[in-house]
Amino acid sequence: MENTIRGGQGSNSLFGSDGDDVILDPTGDDWIDGGTGSDSISAGEGNDRVFGGVGNDHVFGDEGNDYLYGDLGRGKPRILAATILNADNDKLYGGPGDDVLFAGDGRDSLTGGAGQDTFVFQFHNPAPGIDKNYGPNADHTTIVDFDPAQDTFTFDAVGLGSDGIEANFVNHATRGNQVDTFYSGPADGANGEHVVVITDHSFADGSAAAREISGEAAGDIIAFFNYKTMTADLGYVTSENQVDDFAHLGNVQSLLHLAGLGLTASDFMFF
Repeated sequence: MENTIRGGQGSNSLFGSDGDDVILDPTGDDWIDGGTGSDSISAGEGNDRVFGGVGNDHVFGDEGNDYLYGDLGRGKPRILAATILNADNDKLYGGPGDDVLFAGDGRDSLTGGAGQDTFVFQFHNPAPGIDKNYGPNADHTTIVDFDPAQDTFTFDAVGLGSDGIEANFVNHATRGNQVDTFYSGPADGANGEHVVVITDHSFADGSAAAREISGEAAGDIIAFFNYKTMTADLGYVTSENQVDDFAHLGNVQSLLHLAGLGLTASDFMFF
């Protein structure tokens, strides 16, 4: 049975139980921690910081500039989702405002909503969330509504400022933490850039995409169109011609659409 927790007026700190909770707070700049269990959290108006915790959580930032985490948060140890039954396939909804949504382990879905949103990736090798509907295979975060005119991909990089525990992206940033080298175009024109967007043909996975470009190195990021999933994907180069695919762009459903996004270096930041 779900436990309902309601906040009052003003700014509150709310904590869920060890079970499945419904947490509601209508106003204020709130701190909400769902704890364990599959929780539904609605933060309401205000600039909120919300942690879903362990479990398959639905987190709604609602109005305001919110920080949303499906897991324990950036500064906490990584949840080994593969060892926890039905864990960490989270859904985050930013709502109106300029929100920061953190993708962790599991099969996460992130919807920024209106405003200038930042989608932060903590891991390039997300551990699978075991789910009876999907099985134990690792899968990727889905970004539902990325808009390059106002949104940003951001990567939690080892050695960059106060990076999170077990952050595992390489820092390829210059001033403003923007990626230092970038290429978008036909695969055969890429040569060693740290972010490559391939716009001339599609691939079965990131490793196939890496074989079509030159000079890639561990830590590089490749954006490409995946003809199996019919989405644009993000992959992380682990070694020559080896890539961990870690994210889908759910709203990009053709190669032409990916090319038309007009992605630039400013869309790829390090945190």
